[in-house]
Amino acid sequence: MRCGTGWIRGHGWSWGFRGTMARQNKGNCEHCHREFNYQLWHAGFSDFSYAYCDLCGSVATLSYWEHDRLHMPAITVFYQEINQEIEPLLRPCGCGGRFKKGASPRCPHCKSALSAGYAASYIEANAPGATKGWRWQRNWSGLYCLGVEDPAKPGCISCTMNPCLDLDLYRGRRNPSK
Repeated sequence: MRCGTGWIRGHGWSWGFRGTMARQNKGNCEHCHREFNYQLWHAGFSDFSYAYCDLCGSVATLSYWEHDRLHMPAITVFYQEINQEIEPLLRPCGCGGRFKKGASPRCPHCKSALSAGYAASYIEANAPGATKGWRWQRNWSGLYCLGVEDPAKPGCISCTMNPCLDLDLYRGRRNPSK
């Protein structure tokens, strides 16, 4: 399922609220210097692990509560980037890339990989907690992940929720002769 900020807004609709419950902030690319919207997500508060697409930098989130996870290997490290063993069990990204451990978010304009160190400047400038001493992790594998604006849908974050292969397809990949 491809999503914008809809997964964040979902519960708000039941309360009659139509706005975004997560704040979009402005960042800029260190390569092309163009501005883009992003959201910083806390994997622990949301009970997920994540991976970035190796081509477009879109983020995929894998909820610990989804039934699709039943055939997946056990998660050995929680609330951060996925285990490498999970990569082959994920559907490809809509752009044709793969969600992989070690990939990073990319500029929605020039597709260059974003530097975690450079991103710290705009992430911390936009974070209310930074005035009280909070500092961002400065990597793409820790507790926080970055959802970057979808260039095809301005104002929406490029995200795929639970891109797990179904169990039959997974078995076929593991045993191609069957």
